[in-house]
Amino acid sequence: MSILIKIKPFKALFFILPALIFYIIFLVIPILQTAQYSMFDWDGASPTMNFIGFDNYVRLLHDPIFWKALGNNLFWIACSVTVPICIGLLLALLVLSKGIRGAMIFRVTYFMPTIISLVAVGIVWNWIYHPGFGIINTTLEKIGLSGLALDWLGNEHTVMPALATAGSWTYYGFCMVIFMAAMQGIDKSYYEVAKIEGASILQTFARVTIPLLKSTITLLVLNSLIGSFKVFDIIYMMTKGGPYHSSEVISTYMFDSAFRSNEVGYGAAISITLALIIATCSIGYMRFAERND
Repeated sequence: MSILIKIKPFKALFFILPALIFYIIFLVIPILQTAQYSMFDWDGASPTMNFIGFDNYVRLLHDPIFWKALGNNLFWIACSVTVPICIGLLLALLVLSKGIRGAMIFRVTYFMPTIISLVAVGIVWNWIYHPGFGIINTTLEKIGLSGLALDWLGNEHTVMPALATAGSWTYYGFCMVIFMAAMQGIDKSYYEVAKIEGASILQTFARVTIPLLKSTITLLVLNSLIGSFKVFDIIYMMTKGGPYHSSEVISTYMFDSAFRSNEVGYGAAISITLALIIATCSIGYMRFAERND
């Protein structure tokens, strides 16, 4: 029996070994190399690397563009956490409501933006926001509100709301599907008891549905939190962080620093800082959610 007990861990290790090797090669080692590069002044091509210790991180703390990018990330988080989750919950309630016809068509239609590449989404929304032939400005001109027509992506005051609208559009359907799956798993007896007690529709929603969806909401908020810090493709596709860094986020600033300005060490420091921010916020939010369960 003792021999079998000793063998079992080795058998388990044998089964997880292929995945563990890929995990180490493609995740752990790159992270360690990035942390190493962040300690050097290196352009990515020179055979010599100048060790400078934590100077890149000190520079980062005094970099106004980095703090502006962090602020834009926080704005993106506020938009991606509140708007898509609320709209997704509303869509789930409407689709699951009794008597609605063509519920499957609505599900597929609302979920379609989720499966579209964000690069394609960026191209489409670039056309929508185009100051000359974009549908928004064209519509405003046709209804006599040409004074409201703007260069949505070229104005530093409107670029982030415009980008957040385009980015959130792809997340409604995902939230809807997750909420639908969660609500279909709620025991109907809770609603029957609420009906017997004379609870209204709003009271049932606030005191039965929402508390039972708490774990689902936690999952979606955490997913939105991590995704919002890592957002890159749709912003880089539509504005590349402009105008004048007004739509810069940490990931685009990291890319520009490392691959356009050839400051690989500084870009590595930004990426490590971003990873630490994501880990800190995720752990903090999970602990907050656990304390309030």
